Order: sequence, then structure tokens, then C-alpha cells
Amino acid sequence: MEASLNTPRGLGRAPHIIAALSVPVSEAGEIDFEVFARDLERTAGYGIEPAVLLDTYQINHCTLDDQVRGLETTREVMNGRAFTAGVYVEDEIRGDGIEDIIRAYQAKIEQLENRYGASPIVFQSERLKDADAATVVRVYEGLAEASRGGLKAFELSPVFAPNGWMFPDDALIEILAGEKWAGAKHSSLDPSMEWVLLRKVHRIGKMLYTGNDYDFASMIFNGSDALLGIATFMPDKFRALGDALRDGELARYHDLGNRMEFLGRVAFQPPVPAYKHSAAMVKKMRGWYPTDYVLPDNPLRRDEAHREALREALQNLDIPCA
Repeated sequence: MEASLNTPRGLGRAPHIIAALSVPVSEAGEIDFEVFARDLERTAGYGIEPAVLLDTYQINHCTLDDQVRGLETTREVMNGRAFTAGVYVEDEIRGDGIEDIIRAYQAKIEQLENRYGASPIVFQSERLKDADAATVVRVYEGLAEASRGGLKAFELSPVFAPNGWMFPDDALIEILAGEKWAGAKHSSLDPSMEWVLLRKVHRIGKMLYTGNDYDFASMIFNGSDALLGIATFMPDKFRALGDALRDGELARYHDLGNRMEFLGRVAFQPPVPAYKHSAAMVKKMRGWYPTDYVLPDNPLRRDEAHREALREALQNLDIPCA
């Protein structure tokens, strides 16, 4: 019988889970790459693939040097193990034409793959926010020519970042049909939109990584993989969630998933981009970060009431916190 949207694909499957890593910020307002290295190793130690240079990394608030040092640190720590890295080109497009956008993407993809051994995920460019489907497809087909394969697209709602937008028409499906593409991450926080996209992506044999940070358990249960900012708050719990799915432990999966999603709803409440400060707060409470600052150029902060709400959500997950 043909699978429908109501047919679970979950039990017995080992989902691919990727955590978008946050960055620890020192009292001097700089990224602490020693602490970042420990966080990378911790994440990988749970069998969760790290992703760097995404919006969780505060990519639109850090310098090019911060990006390079992050990649160098990740390459050293991972030492041949898989990791994903964002292809962010907003500051690297030289010119106003479509070909200039393509060249910037191609250069960054070649750098990530050849110099750092990363699996690229392609950030959207604000330059394409109002472009039609044909133009978007042209850019993505052009940039893919520089890759050796395994690319991931990134559909990011503007609620997360100013360069985000939703792909026009079925442009994303047309792009993913290309041989260089492994799949896409979808971050809209709109489950109904994501359900429809999941089925379309699976029909062409590609992967959809849920980016819904507070409805991820149902998406994973029904066939999505995951690339999430909330996973950097609790890679240990995501390992346990994936194991429960693989082992067919239905009650354990749904109980743990519900409690994890509650933390996601607290952390990603409006204004959504302030979740980077939530991540720092949680990691400090867990003893993983010495501070809970964000980068100086990032204006969004959480208050003390939010910290206490995060603490309650952690306690609900039986996570010790200071």
C-alpha cells in the first residue's frame, strides 16, 4: 500500500541528526574557540554530527576571521569525521549580477569541501529574496557545478534571519532533483508546510532535514531527518531520541520527544533569533560554557524570567543544571 502522510515511517529507523552549534562568547566579546572545540567533541561523542557557520553560530554577526577559525577548529577536532558547514556569502558577493552570486557560492563550496572536508549546506542569499523560480533554479544549478556532491539546500524562514525566504513554487524540488543534491533543511516552524514538502522530497529519493525546533519529534517519527539549533542544547537527549526510534521503543520515544519539544518551545519563543542567547544560557547552566553572552553585534537578549523558564524545562528533562 502506498505510504500516506498518516503512515509512520519511524520505528526501526536510525535518523540522521545534525546539531547546529552555537558559539561560546568570552567576557571580551570574542568567540572562545577552546570552549567551542570541547563542545564539538562533546556533540560528536554522542554520535550527533555537528554543523557550523549556520544561524546558530551567529553567522550574520561574526567576522570572516571568526568563520575561518571556526572551520579550522572544526577540521582539527573532527579529524576526518563528518561535519556540515554553512555556505554563507552575503559579505562575499562581488558585483550585482546573477553570475556574481553563483561565483561567490562556488568559491565558498570549493573552499569548504577541499580545504576543510565539510559537507556544505547552502544558505539563502538576500539578493534572491524576490527572485522568480527560474532565477533561483539557475543560481542553485550553477553553484552545484562546483561541488563534488552531497549538497544540502537550506530553506530558512525570515523569522530566523533577514536573508531567509521560502522557495518560490516548486523551485526547491526542481533543484533537489539534480545529482549533486542530497536533500534540504526546512525551517519554517509551519508543520503543515513541512508535511507537504516531506512527501515531495521523498518522492524524488532525497532527504528532508526538519528545522522545526519545537515540532521535530513528530517530523522525525514520520520520516524526516533533523538539522536543528535545539539539538545543540541537548545532544545527549537527541542521541537517546534517535536510539528509541531505532529500537522501536514507542512509549519512550513519544515521552522523551514531548519533553524535548517543550524545551524547544521555550527556547524559540519570539523573538525567535534570540534563541542564540537561550543556547548560551542553557550551556552555562549545564556547565558547558563559562559565560552566557552573545556576540556584541547581536542585539537580541533574553531576560532572567526566560532563564528560569529554561531551567524548568531542563529539569523536566532530568538534566542537572546550575
